[in-house]
Amino acid sequence: MRALKSNRSNPVTAPYTGVGKQMILRDFLAIDRTRLANERTLLSWYRTALMMLVSGITLLKLFEGILLMELLGGILIPVSIGVIIWGSHRYLQTRKSIQSAIDR
Repeated sequence: MRALKSNRSNPVTAPYTGVGKQMILRDFLAIDRTRLANERTLLSWYRTALMMLVSGITLLKLFEGILLMELLGGILIPVSIGVIIWGSHRYLQTRKSIQSAIDR
């Protein structure tokens, strides 16, 4: 095992300054796990948005005439669309970040 050079300017990356850029199986598996976690998170955002949408529609249909429930249902529907957009944005942003880390 060779000695690693010390990097005093950035203590976080100091242990990794002398390590080569060759990836081994463990690195590829870690990347795959990260990609799968990102996809699971996207599906969680979609599941949350779907439940908000269904809850909003249910409140509108089940509690017709009750202003508070109709207002809450009317709020949940557009918020669910926002959750889909936000979750998709976060997924794409994270996917791009993972890919840029691989390409380095």
